[in-house]
Amino acid sequence: MNDAPMLLGLGVVDDIGVVGSAKPATRWQDVGVTQACMGRSYSALFGRRDATYRRLDRPSRALVLAAEAADVDGLLPREARDDTAIVLETVCGSFDSDRRFLDSLARGVVEGAVFPYTLPSASLGELAQRYRLRGPCVCLSIEPSQAGESLREARRLLEDGEARCVLAARVESLAETWAGRGPLLLAVVAVLGPATLGRPTLGPWPADGGDPFETLARALRA
Repeated sequence: MNDAPMLLGLGVVDDIGVVGSAKPATRWQDVGVTQACMGRSYSALFGRRDATYRRLDRPSRALVLAAEAADVDGLLPREARDDTAIVLETVCGSFDSDRRFLDSLARGVVEGAVFPYTLPSASLGELAQRYRLRGPCVCLSIEPSQAGESLREARRLLEDGEARCVLAARVESLAETWAGRGPLLLAVVAVLGPATLGRPTLGPWPADGGDPFETLARALRA
């Protein structure tokens, strides 16, 4: 890839609601959702049912909503999906699912539906399957100071020709306070690709420094 990667679409989910380049800012309370990423959040936000959404864990739900707000389906042509990668970064990982699964074991109950989500990479599989993306999938466990590493890795994949497009994402989900953090919810999905893809662009990727995901989320809500 000779051209610098362009930002084609962006979606953000947090405790306030959902906003994206293809979705006007919508607060949870505006659509009658009392808690972020409930089982009915998808249909409440997008006016259509989804058979798989309810079974997902909270980080996967948040990423799906962010991807829909970015209009991944509309942005990526079918012929590009074999070469579309996903790069996800997370500080919190799958902590909520890990804790829930360990609590169930302590009670002598095995929650089989929770077990697949005790790996942070499970949400990448959910996105890949939903949008039929067959490029590399990379899950990065980061320190807070490393925010934006998925964007840097996405750029490397694009510039090395290992992917034609990339979903660069961040997800943080904590139902309760842990290690001085939380409760919190943040999911950002950015669609990166070449300007030659023929899609309208939101502009080039912002300069490095600070937390670029939070910078983009603030700009989208402004």
